[in-house]
Amino acid sequence: MRMSFLGGLPPLATQALFWFGIFLVGGLAGWIGRGVLAGPADVTTMNIYQDWRLLCPSTKEKDATCRLSQDIVDTQSGQQIASLVYLKQVEKDKEGSMVLVITVPLNVLLEPGLGLKLGADDMKVFQYKTCTPSGCMAVIPVDADMQKTIEGAQVAEIAVAGRDGKPVPLQFSTKGFTEAYKAYVNNEARHSSWWWRLWS
Repeated sequence: MRMSFLGGLPPLATQALFWFGIFLVGGLAGWIGRGVLAGPADVTTMNIYQDWRLLCPSTKEKDATCRLSQDIVDTQSGQQIASLVYLKQVEKDKEGSMVLVITVPLNVLLEPGLGLKLGADDMKVFQYKTCTPSGCMAVIPVDADMQKTIEGAQVAEIAVAGRDGKPVPLQFSTKGFTEAYKAYVNNEARHSSWWWRLWS
């Protein structure tokens, strides 16, 4: 009398194989159909967190990183007069560090630098790094303490020197920054995860 493979196993082992088979088939079906169930393909995404935008590249873009941004707009004309971008700056052979890149119009005086005031802290001055057709940029390193200050600041502003040498204050908002940064951290972790790459 010929005995089947499963028939020769104890009932507990048979049940284990049965459920493992269901798990395996279900997992394969989910992996094959992930594109249909998960929606659109892996693409660049943008999410709004009150006054901050979070732009994240496709996870297939190996060296790209997410960035938070906000535009400072003239309330009268509705035109953009400055922009802030918060991102990780990675230099060759160095670990990436967070920086705040502030771009202001070309018609400012460069020598006085750019002022940044967060909450009750005194205004700090940073020199411009470069100018392009889109404006002049200051690149400000952000450590853990400054990160907390940005998150807790009720009032935040930058200051530029006009052609007459007088400072021109420009306020920006910190609303939504904390939530946007948390989402940034989650997206960056997913972007660098080999497990996510395997299933994406």
